[in-house]
Amino acid sequence: MVTGAPPIPRIELAVVPTPLLKLERLSQELGIELWVKRDDLTGLLETGNKIRKLEFLVGEAFARSADTLITCGTLQSPRSTDPDAHRRRSGRI
Repeated sequence: MVTGAPPIPRIELAVVPTPLLKLERLSQELGIELWVKRDDLTGLLETGNKIRKLEFLVGEAFARSADTLITCGTLQSPRSTDPDAHRRRSGRI
């Protein structure tokens, strides 16, 4: 009997799907159709792969009823403030 993998806890934080934008003038200049995915529009603070990773980190923390989530980054990194902002946004203070 084949069973699927257990579900992975996840909290949706990103605004997805993000739009695709055709770069009209550059496409015309290069003679190709060129599009850009606007991952800078995924939501609150973080963008792209950072917010997607945070969805799983926060999801697992909530699934384990954790009262503390520790992440790390450089001094200028939003990694230190983003988890708290998303926690507050989710209503789980």
